[in-house]
Amino acid sequence: MNNVCTVFKEKISYLHPLESGGETLPEAFTYPFRYTPHPLCRRAALIVQEKLKEMGIEEGKMYGVLVVMAQPQNPFLSGARPLGAMRSLTLQEPVAFPVKEGSGLRGLYFLAAYSGQLNGSYNHPWFVPPVVDYLDPESHFQKEQTEIVELGRRMEAMRNGGERKEWQQRVTLLRADRDEAVKEAKRVYKNRPTPDPSRQGGEELRDEAYIRLRQFQKANIQRAKKLYKEEIAELEGRLAALNEKIHELYEERKRRSEALQQWLFEQFVFLNGRGERKGLVEIWKTSEAGLSPSRGSGKRNLIPSGAGECCAPKLLQAAYQLGLEPLAMAEFWWGTSKAGHYREPGAFFPACRSKCYPILGHMLQGLNVEPDPARHYENRELEPIKVLWEDEHLAVVYKPEGWCSIPGKSDQPNLLDECFRLWPEISGSVIVHRLDQDTSGVMVIAKNALVHRALGQQFEQREVKKRYVALLEGTLTVTHGEICLPLGPDLENMPHQQVDFDNGKEAVTRFEVVAVEQSGNVTRVFFYPQTGRTHQLRVHSAAPEGLNAPIVGDRLYGHVADRLYLHAESIKFVHPLTKEEMHFCLPAPF
Repeated sequence: MNNVCTVFKEKISYLHPLESGGETLPEAFTYPFRYTPHPLCRRAALIVQEKLKEMGIEEGKMYGVLVVMAQPQNPFLSGARPLGAMRSLTLQEPVAFPVKEGSGLRGLYFLAAYSGQLNGSYNHPWFVPPVVDYLDPESHFQKEQTEIVELGRRMEAMRNGGERKEWQQRVTLLRADRDEAVKEAKRVYKNRPTPDPSRQGGEELRDEAYIRLRQFQKANIQRAKKLYKEEIAELEGRLAALNEKIHELYEERKRRSEALQQWLFEQFVFLNGRGERKGLVEIWKTSEAGLSPSRGSGKRNLIPSGAGECCAPKLLQAAYQLGLEPLAMAEFWWGTSKAGHYREPGAFFPACRSKCYPILGHMLQGLNVEPDPARHYENRELEPIKVLWEDEHLAVVYKPEGWCSIPGKSDQPNLLDECFRLWPEISGSVIVHRLDQDTSGVMVIAKNALVHRALGQQFEQREVKKRYVALLEGTLTVTHGEICLPLGPDLENMPHQQVDFDNGKEAVTRFEVVAVEQSGNVTRVFFYPQTGRTHQLRVHSAAPEGLNAPIVGDRLYGHVADRLYLHAESIKFVHPLTKEEMHFCLPAPF
């Protein structure tokens, strides 16, 4: 075995020096699924974006940067000093350590990666290599893929061949002629005059010629049904034999495609900060560091296509292989957006959950990783729920930030359980509407099913009037308006929502600027949601198509702060039993 710091005097084209610019180095590695980009990552991302402009890249995709520190054993980089307890990794093959003119300040460097392929290729030396390069023409994958494609070509040639079409057309024509002949024979038989039994002597009933004619006409129907029978049977036999061959090719292609996909999955082997190796298939079968592929679903998810080809696994794998210490990571979008899914070039995004969640659960082991910001309430004493008003039918309460509206997958405090504690006698669903865990504000609670149903109808018919107050980052260019952007789930980055013009649900928000505060750095606004979509106000604020100004403290769509500065300040509704108009207002605590 060779230590990772074995040095070869050759350049690593994808390791780039990074000046710190006086920035403080991160104390812990980025939690990749919820983070605020470190200034060093922003600096590296700008360099990557300039490189992409230079390359003329227009293809829209995710790119990533990983800020790293060189290990002190490397004699070619001066000033390098480790920050953490990064252990030397042991690899099966010697790894070339970089020799690059002009070392980064204090041994800082960065790696860059793109998700999947770039312009249909992995041959971009400025970026880290893939974990598995299956595009090599001499690789088993490409050779087998070529044969699988050939099976598909043969199958389509048979399916769309002139001979098969000719047989199908001939069968269709013969069947049409036969059916027409049967139809005509039945018409003749039906329209033949029937003898009148009332005529004296009943001569026609005893007319043998008439009887024979009717028998002949009836036999004609049977003969018409058998018309072209042998020719049709022969052609159908040919078609059945050909279809069987097509089906055999289909089954072979399916079997070999599945086997090749499984073979490819087995080639992905990932390192982690402890120097341990684990294959993709094994990772998907286990739950690592609290990251589970099934995440409480009770079922094991199939490995998604493209797993291991996202930016984060590529970057960490390259850093581990080179013996570099990962300090911070960030991913951003660059290039043209997909229709209906606009993404601002240069905007930062979390690592995807559908592919990277289990993989990074392994790869991050051995690193000092920031805690998940979503769990920052776990060690805090939350402000208690306050009852603002109640009668025997309903209650109006104040939900402080940090409380969930309903029970979740964790044991965090939630309003539903608190309601049953406050009013043990209540029944029904209780929770009529919801607020995000990070949002504080006024909520109405039903104490029985009848009231719950009546209030729910008011919400559905948009008769309930709500007003939120929020602080937004920066200054808006308009003083009021209405945002109409359909929203839907970002399935790869749950619980994120996104603007989705194709499949999203209608979402409408009216807004009004109240004041500009903190020397123009923050804008206080009122929101009047006309619909109630998940994260509606947060996405409408942050989306470039909306206000392009995230709510202060939004850890999903903006930047982490001491809290999310969004508060449900006012609610108006009609009491379901007394028919009295109810209005409750609780000013924001900020």
